[in-house]
Amino acid sequence: MERKFMVVLVLAFLLVLGSESWASMYINPTPNTGDGDYGLLSTAWDPGTNTARFGGNPAPGGATWSVMGAGLGDVSIGGQDPHGGSTTTLLSALYAGGVDEITTIGLALDVWAAASGFTNLGQVADGGVGFGAPDASGGHLGDIRVGAIYIDGASGTNVIAHAYQPGTEAMFLSGSIAGDLHFDNSNSWSDGGGAGTIDFFTVALHELGHSLGLGHSSVVGSVMYPYYGGVLRTLTADDIAGIQAIYGVVPVPGAVLLGILGLGVVGIKLRRFA
Repeated sequence: MERKFMVVLVLAFLLVLGSESWASMYINPTPNTGDGDYGLLSTAWDPGTNTARFGGNPAPGGATWSVMGAGLGDVSIGGQDPHGGSTTTLLSALYAGGVDEITTIGLALDVWAAASGFTNLGQVADGGVGFGAPDASGGHLGDIRVGAIYIDGASGTNVIAHAYQPGTEAMFLSGSIAGDLHFDNSNSWSDGGGAGTIDFFTVALHELGHSLGLGHSSVVGSVMYPYYGGVLRTLTADDIAGIQAIYGVVPVPGAVLLGILGLGVVGIKLRRFA
């Protein structure tokens, strides 16, 4: 019989300038008024690399991502994410078969991009330094750094992954750890779940939501619901409303082109998206 999981998906908050400690590990934000029960964090990515903002939503944004290698630990100011002194292992060693882990990260990020004004700027070479390292040593390469590391084991509360809200070194006192995402390497992972394993894509989709600025949702069955309950590969209406509240709706190239053509015609007489 297939084992059923009730495991917690955790968002680790970064605190703004003036503090070096974590806020609460277990997040259940007050529901927003409007379209749904999604939660928004205080920060979001701006367009371009290594750029982020406080508020100003909805507005477009984008981020690069990278995959941390093995043997990296927490070097953030104040020790924001010590993991009991553990270091990273290869993300690509979490499971075998199906769509690999690194490809899955890009695909999951594309799901959020396809529903909003966020742009997946693609994978870049990782800086190869401990997470939370300063920009000067490469800690910002990429904006969202993804790694596998021991969190709390496969029993008990069983936090299977956690992620940080968007941000830059200039915005926080903890180095470049903003946006980073960690999978617990002590759990059993797979592409597709089943047979006592956790679906990697589902958790990546959830945690990347945090990395883009979404908190947890109270809507059972949504991607951003805080408990893993099985395979989820698509966004619900609540997830879409949340990501669009941060980055706006999907740009419509056809509409922009028509606008330019229209202005071009008028321009014959008058002569003028940022």
